[in-house]
Amino acid sequence: MSEPPSPLVTVLIATFNKRNALEHAIDSVLAQSFRDFELWVIGDGCTDDTAALMASYADPRVHWYNLPANSGYQSAPHNEGLRRARGRYIAYLNHDDLWLSHHLESLVGALERSGADVAYSILEWVLSWRENYAEIPVYPNAPLPPEASATMHRRAMVDEIGGWKAPDQVYSGPRAEFFRRAQFAGKRFVLVPRLTVLKFGTESSEYAAAGRQAEYLARTRAEPEFVQVELAALLVRTQHELERLPSLRRLRAQLANAVRRWLVARRIDPARLVMWRARGRHIRAWRRAHGLAAAAPDDRSTGEPC
Repeated sequence: MSEPPSPLVTVLIATFNKRNALEHAIDSVLAQSFRDFELWVIGDGCTDDTAALMASYADPRVHWYNLPANSGYQSAPHNEGLRRARGRYIAYLNHDDLWLSHHLESLVGALERSGADVAYSILEWVLSWRENYAEIPVYPNAPLPPEASATMHRRAMVDEIGGWKAPDQVYSGPRAEFFRRAQFAGKRFVLVPRLTVLKFGTESSEYAAAGRQAEYLARTRAEPEFVQVELAALLVRTQHELERLPSLRRLRAQLANAVRRWLVARRIDPARLVMWRARGRHIRAWRRAHGLAAAAPDDRSTGEPC
């Protein structure tokens, strides 16, 4: 029996015990206008009913694999997905985020037109503790790389620069380190100036648990002008922010970002200059801030949701 033809895109979702949010993320992938993809959902040692959810999908493009033990971060599931990927392009989606239906079409088009190695789009943060805001990091000298859910890169790039590193191997987050490594290797990034991603961050986990992903997914299907409405609201909020007197917090952030841009332009990773930050400290601080148990490098069985 002959092998089926390779898809153009491999979509990777790393997940850990977040079945309800994962279902909406998968639905947003299956609703894409671009259809030539395979989806690999990689469990980071899931112990809930995620396997039962995955068994309910009859779509032959949907695949599931659960790692034998929890690693504590997205790196191990992503690397497993990269080993299994057959697509020319790799797209990531966090298990509690959503794609708008034109996401894959927009990023594939950008990579094929430009010849770039990485494409990324505009992402909207959906938060409960403050007003939503847009994230548009402008490469190559942005202080921080784009969110994984908003990026797509060529599969061949991994063969050149390697995969995702474990948290205890890097000074910053593994996502930031992966895309910064690609930049320093001379890979070209291209911005897709379209809103294509809705991000439900861990800061809004209680709000998200109340069904915000389901609500927003329903809105994207029912409101023909959803994107225009969201972008208009984001523009109004941005204008209000610009009209406010600058706070000390904002000034400090602007100064820090200016320093980061200066360093990155000289191919110096800002994270490496924080001398008191040991490898993995960034992730450990993140876990403490979100009430998650510490994960030792050799035993991460209490790892955070990916």
